[in-house]
Order: sequence, then structure tokens, then C-alpha cells
Amino acid sequence: MASLYIVRSPTRRGVFSISLLCLVASIIWIFVWRLELKEYEIIRSQVTKNLPRICQYRRDNNISRRNDTNIIMFWTTRSGKKNWFTFSETETIRQLTDFTKCSYNCIVTSDHSKLKQADVLLFYRNEKPDWPKIRYPHQYYAHFTHEAPPWLGHSKYLKQYEGKINITINFRRDADVYVPYNSILSVKSDEVYKPRIPHENKTKMVVWPVSHCRTESHREDYVSELSKYIDVDIYGACGKLICTRAIQQTCMKQWETNYMFYLSFENNICEDYITEKTFQPLRYEIIPVVLGGGNYTRDTPPHSIINVRDFNSPKDLADFLLKLAADKQRYRSYFKWKTHYQIDGGNMLCRLCEALHENQLPRCLARTDYLNYWLGPDGEKCNNGLVRGIRKRGHW
Repeated sequence: MASLYIVRSPTRRGVFSISLLCLVASIIWIFVWRLELKEYEIIRSQVTKNLPRICQYRRDNNISRRNDTNIIMFWTTRSGKKNWFTFSETETIRQLTDFTKCSYNCIVTSDHSKLKQADVLLFYRNEKPDWPKIRYPHQYYAHFTHEAPPWLGHSKYLKQYEGKINITINFRRDADVYVPYNSILSVKSDEVYKPRIPHENKTKMVVWPVSHCRTESHREDYVSELSKYIDVDIYGACGKLICTRAIQQTCMKQWETNYMFYLSFENNICEDYITEKTFQPLRYEIIPVVLGGGNYTRDTPPHSIINVRDFNSPKDLADFLLKLAADKQRYRSYFKWKTHYQIDGGNMLCRLCEALHENQLPRCLARTDYLNYWLGPDGEKCNNGLVRGIRKRGHW
């Protein structure tokens, strides 16, 4: 005889009890999970607090983009100009959108309607970031600047870049995309350089074009002392002589004809910071006298410049310049490099375009202490006390 089983339907009270037990269990699980997560975050923060960058945003690099034309979008303005890179203000700006000499082709735009298609969003210098409402996982956020660290460090907006920027694009060797003001290319040649300017035409000693009269490098103090021992003609806002940006090239031609030396003094003495103040006169027959924090031995042609750091005082420098100017052959030896090297302006964004196509950029990179990246924890990225040190050493 078969057994008879009676299955009773659960009562409402039973269903409620089971539901309540599940709810309590879920609450306990969530509570424990949050405690573990909090503990993990504390450990992670302690492990990474001394690191310059953490993996806060991840970019999917699994799909190669080598055959595509990458889109580089200028997101921020420049002095209020949305399409600032299309203006022919300087040679550097005109080169930004010219990829004809690059290994790959990229499109540069400021059309925000193409946000979803953009591979990189460029946030320029110290402009207000105004972040997009949507951040797509394939995109890089890049901070692009050629300004010195102290200048950027004073910006009220720079703090907003922390935890947002994936890559850095600047003149520093430790940047994710290294874009110096200019670079030096070696040229194979057996020719001997023949100077164009007759030495006798150079009847004046030193020229100094300058627009900022008080600087953090205190270069003006050095020039003030230097001018006691050698003639220094000052052009621009800080002197009595005039040469506007509109006629800069004309002025350079006049200066190379009439002057022996050109003061290439940076307004900030910072790591890797060598600007057009040095590279501009190198294109002409005039010797740059440099004051800066860059590695001039590495980044300028051999025997092409005179470095202030090599002299104990402005008087010692002046004595050297006067002797050099009086020695025609020795003076002209500073131009021999011109048949073996050339100054390359290049396209500042070629390196970025190449890195995009070849997937060379880091997969994750979000700087959580951007001010320390620029200045260093103790400000060691710059040495604006150099002139004061020379003053103390030279007793002036």
C-alpha cells in the first residue's frame, strides 16, 4: 500500500519569517563587506600615499588603434580662445596641426560635439578645466604645458587636476609624453662652417631682450651686476630699447649683425627647463649666454653656449666675454657645430600621436598630488636660489 504524503502550503507568517531572516543576513553581510572594504582602502592609501600616481582610471588598450586616425581634442581654451591652436600667433602654434612630418596622422580639433570619438582630451596649461559630464573609458585626459613649475604652481585651478589627469605632456624628461621646446639633430657633413657676419661688424657686446622685469630666478639682479663690467643693451619692457614680437625675426637679424652675445636667462631655474630663449639665438650667429636649470651639455650642440654656472661672479663672466670677443678665431669656434647639428622645432604633438597609435601610453595613471609632481615635495624641481648662491660665492 502506497504511503500518502500531505504537503502543506507555507503560512503568511512563515513566509514573513524567512524573508526577515534573509534581510537580516543581507544587512550583516553588507556591514562586514563595508568594514573589509574600508580596511582595504586604509591599507591601500598607506601603501600609495608616497607614490606620485595611482591607477584610478583604467583605459582599455586591448584593441589596437594603429590603423585608425586618432582624434586629439583641445578641451580647454587659451586665454579665452576656443580654437587657439588654429591662430598663426607663433611658429610653435602653427606646427601643432601639421602632421605631414609625423610617423602617423592625427586629427586636432576643439569641437566638443566629437567628445565620444576623441582619444585624448588636452587640458592646456593652467586654464579652468571644466570637466566633461561624461568620461569615456577609452579616453586619456592629458595636461599639456610648456610653462615653468612655479608659474603653474600659483594657479588656482591646478589643484583641480589632481586625480583626473591620466598623462602629462610637457618639457620634462619624466613626462609621459616628452615634448621639449626644441631638439638637436645630428647631421652628417664634412663641411666647415663659414660665418656669414664679418667679425668687425659686431661692435656691441651684449643684448638682452626681456619682458618680465621681476622674476623668481632673480636674473635681473645678475644682469644689474654684470652691466657694471660689460655693456648690456636691454630691449623690451625692462629696458629703453624696443623690439616687439611682431618684428622679432627682424630684430634677431640686427642683433646677430651688431652684437657678440645674447643673454638667454630663464625666469625660473627648473629641471629640464630650456626655452626658446636659448634655441632662438642658436639659429643665428650670436652666442647665447645661458642661465637656467636644464642640462645644456645634453640638450644643446657642443661648444655652442656659455653657461653662467661656470663662473664665480658676473665680473668673472664679463672678463671672459670681453676676452672672447677680442679673439676672432676663438669667438667663431662657437659656430662650428652648425654644419654638424641643426635645431629641430618639430611638431609638439607628433610624439603624442605616435604614442597613441603604438599603444605606448600607460594603461592607468591618475595623479593624486599634482602640485608635488610639478614642484617636488620640497620644491627640488626648481632652484630659484641659484643667483643668490652665486652672489654669496662671488661676494657682490
